[in-house]
Amino acid sequence: MVKSGGEGAAPSRRDGTTSRGSIVTVREAERRLRGPAAGLPPVMLAAGSDDFLRDRLVQACRAGAESEGAEFQRLEGDALDAETLAGALATLSLFGEARRIWIRDASKMGGAVEETLLRWMDEPGEGVLLLLTTSRQVDELKFLSTVAARVVTVPCVVRGRDGLEWAEIIAGEEGLKLPGRTIEAIFGATPDLLSFRQEIRKLAAHADPEGRVPAQALDSLREARVGGSVERWAQAVLAGSDADARAETEALAREGVGGTSALWALAEIALGALEPQSFSYRRAGRTLAPLPPAKARAVLDQVYRADRALKRGEIRDAELADALVHGVREAIRG
Repeated sequence: MVKSGGEGAAPSRRDGTTSRGSIVTVREAERRLRGPAAGLPPVMLAAGSDDFLRDRLVQACRAGAESEGAEFQRLEGDALDAETLAGALATLSLFGEARRIWIRDASKMGGAVEETLLRWMDEPGEGVLLLLTTSRQVDELKFLSTVAARVVTVPCVVRGRDGLEWAEIIAGEEGLKLPGRTIEAIFGATPDLLSFRQEIRKLAAHADPEGRVPAQALDSLREARVGGSVERWAQAVLAGSDADARAETEALAREGVGGTSALWALAEIALGALEPQSFSYRRAGRTLAPLPPAKARAVLDQVYRADRALKRGEIRDAELADALVHGVREAIRG
């Protein structure tokens, strides 16, 4: 489904001209990429924080190349130079007329590489499909905005019930027959779709030939999920509703998770927002709530105040998470 400008809105043409960029869903892009290159635009931009959705598009692109005997090439944006890119775009395929090139971390390309790509987009090579992927949002960088205005863009972000719909798709693809409430509970307890798929695959190992999972396996999974409670709490405090924050704070108390762990979960996200390159704030591939620098500094200030109060004995560890909820949410609403 084309979301920009309605059905049939200005798709990129093989001669490289467009009146404006278009936006398609992940499922629509996946369907197109699995098909022949002749029906594809010259450039597709998959942008957004969800690793699972971007990975699906790459897999679909690779599968489409294999099905039509086309060449598939992977390039790393952060290690790519202009000469290498120009050569890749101009090289004739050894395996047929169609070629597919995937540039990973396209937002990390240097200025000269970006200029080379933009010039090629003016007159794209016949039979070449270029798939650009990045964890950044289109509006975060001028280069991405420039590209998005001229190509088909696929937002790789989970919003609203999209996540649960993908969770149901994942469970089905893994051959499991689970009640909707079970899928929702597992999805709600995992930080992202990649993590959800990992949990589903654990269950799949215990499933019978019809896809049914024994109760014991579900109980074991439920116990193992306790470790993720701090991350869920931090996400709820920063990006959820007041009800979400209260529910996750109560869950921490029930599970006996200390307030100090909660404090450092917030600090990790805030530090990651300020130093995304040097601080490993997306540990285990999870997707964290976007946090502008000003709000990240406000969160760190609250973390510092809470830590100081704890060390002075002004607050108990068991009270720390609840105090942080109020202080942090007021600070980021600021």
